[in-house]
Amino acid sequence: MKKVLLIFAASLLFTAASTMAQTVSPARQTINKTEMAGLNLATSIPEKYLKEYWTTYLSKYGKVRSKKGAQTLEKAYIPDISKNSLSLTSSVTSSKNISTVFLALQDGGNFISSASDAGYMEAEQFLKQFLTYATAQEELRLVKEDFSKTQDEQKKLVREKDRLAKEIEKTEKELQKLRDELAKKDTELTNYNTILENKQKGVKEVESKNTN
Repeated sequence: MKKVLLIFAASLLFTAASTMAQTVSPARQTINKTEMAGLNLATSIPEKYLKEYWTTYLSKYGKVRSKKGAQTLEKAYIPDISKNSLSLTSSVTSSKNISTVFLALQDGGNFISSASDAGYMEAEQFLKQFLTYATAQEELRLVKEDFSKTQDEQKKLVREKDRLAKEIEKTEKELQKLRDELAKKDTELTNYNTILENKQKGVKEVESKNTN
């Protein structure tokens, strides 16, 4: 029960940290030697996993192509942002424990990059919805990772228990062998004591004859 509570507390802390760390803002970035205008989403989710979540999330809107650290969709169909197909270019990077998703959207050749652009608020909401999805995925990953770690520890304890049980069994066999040898020596000693007593009587008888 204590373990479950710790996992739950860690999950709540992660959610709070992700919420506090998240920031959506206008940005510019050069991708494949082309300067692009768009939006940045900052979060505390590690880059490695954020990139996985982002690629999976984008796949709902078209065919994702990943090349040289960039994820692109030549025709992204995102109805909440535009009725037209969008040209989508993005990248996921990190610095100082903060990961950033850069998203560049072009509608008819025009970048959606400032609050005055049509579709900007929707693009911002698109990133926030992604963060909700990514946060849920990261929580699931952490819980599964913790479960797997606990399972490995449990398996290790089982192996250690089995090892000790085998050692005890081996020791008990050795002890039984020693007990059998001890019993054998007791029998031999009893026999030798009888022999010794008989010989001692013989010595006394001979001594008695010599005295007479």
